[in-house]
Amino acid sequence: MRWLETIRVQSAAGKEQTTEEELTVLVREIRGNTDPRGLCAVTLSSHASVPGYFALRLLWHTGDVHVRGSLLGMNLAQGLKVFGLVDHSIWIEHTNTKEGSKHVQ
Repeated sequence: MRWLETIRVQSAAGKEQTTEEELTVLVREIRGNTDPRGLCAVTLSSHASVPGYFALRLLWHTGDVHVRGSLLGMNLAQGLKVFGLVDHSIWIEHTNTKEGSKHVQ
């Protein structure tokens, strides 16, 4: 099953640069992990019009969905609270088939 873990961070005023640097380092470290245990991709995005607003996304392919998030995601969300507001959410990937019905992968 494929699912997406999104950790959004709205950095506190004056911490925008530090937050971006820390998130960049975290992404490099996660990608460098040789044992991803179902982790398919890691991305970091910044909001187009709101400075200091970031989204770290972890795409997973595992046997089941971790409805509270992965251990990695929960630890990241907790640790990133020092930079500002954090929102951690889990999304299940759906695909449309040719018949038009939706199936969870």
